[in-house]
Amino acid sequence: KVVQGFLLAYLNVVDYYITQSETELNKGYSDIFMEPFVSKYSDLQYSYLIELKYISRNEYSEEEQQKKIQDAQEQLDQYMKSDRVKNSIGSTQLIKIILVYKGWELIYCEEY
Repeated sequence: KVVQGFLLAYLNVVDYYITQSETELNKGYSDIFMEPFVSKYSDLQYSYLIELKYISRNEYSEEEQQKKIQDAQEQLDQYMKSDRVKNSIGSTQLIKIILVYKGWELIYCEEY
């Protein structure tokens, strides 16, 4: 959760997006949903759903990493079907991002 806190602080430096954490979306809770601030910036082209996964250094294995990636893909697919997401992204393209951390180290990043 510390990594998520730092990431949220960084993402909130500018006001192009309304950054939401642990927002309920379609019976789940997204780690980060970056809703485009379209009323202020009508020319924004993208909106983002970001799922973070953590593996402790002691528990890391390639198999565990693949499991976390699969879990993240399923969660993002679930969240994007939410009426809240559909209604708030306007005409922007929704980008889904998976970040996997081994301790503090980012070991996997994918636009999904």
